[in-house]
Amino acid sequence: MALRLSLVSALSSRLLLASCAPMLSAAAAQGLAVADPAAAALEQLRSAGQARAELAREESAWALDRSRLLALVEATAAETALLEREAGAAEAIHEGARARLAALGSGSDLEAVRSRLGEAGSTLSSTLAAVARGLPPGAVPAVGEAAGEGRFDAVVRALEAAEGAASGVAVEVVTGDRDGRPQAVKMLRVAGAAAWWVALDGSAAGLVESAAGVVRLIAAEADQALAIASALAQAEGRQPPAVALLPLSPSTGGGQP
Repeated sequence: MALRLSLVSALSSRLLLASCAPMLSAAAAQGLAVADPAAAALEQLRSAGQARAELAREESAWALDRSRLLALVEATAAETALLEREAGAAEAIHEGARARLAALGSGSDLEAVRSRLGEAGSTLSSTLAAVARGLPPGAVPAVGEAAGEGRFDAVVRALEAAEGAASGVAVEVVTGDRDGRPQAVKMLRVAGAAAWWVALDGSAAGLVESAAGVVRLIAAEADQALAIASALAQAEGRQPPAVALLPLSPSTGGGQP
């Protein structure tokens, strides 16, 4: 009898548990369903916080870039204004120079002065050439080829060279006419006052005369030729200084210096 009661109790317990199992499963499912919305809300809040932080970083970077761009725009505008002012000043200077140039070309006598300089240069060049024809070679340098006011400058340079030549003694190689034949000789010239010559081989010496642009070589006596050769050697530094009496051309007054 007791055995039967135990079996009945066991079966009753199993039936009770079997009948309660669906209810427990439903309760568990209902509990899970209640917990999911909370987790989802937390996840959404977490995502929203991250989004707000990212947005704050983007806004900060944008503000920094904006301030940099504004500073660059202001600097560019200031530099542009400075360049425009400088360009305006340069243009004003250019226009002023152009106006002055136009005034010089129209109202001044610059061209007249240049013309007068050119005429004076031509006249002085002819005068120097006439003077040179009566002096030993090299006493008055030839005037270089030039035109207009450049002719005047060339004459001035020739006069400066003539002043330099008149301040000392010079030895030059020239070609002159000796007894109707051309001959190259060494010439000893004292400024433009007098000149003497010595043959390149030392075989003869004499006086140099210039007339009408023709250089004439006049032979001297033996003792005078010796003095001339000695004076030329002293001028070249081949002999020590010594007194040498040189003959003078009749055109310079004759006699001996």
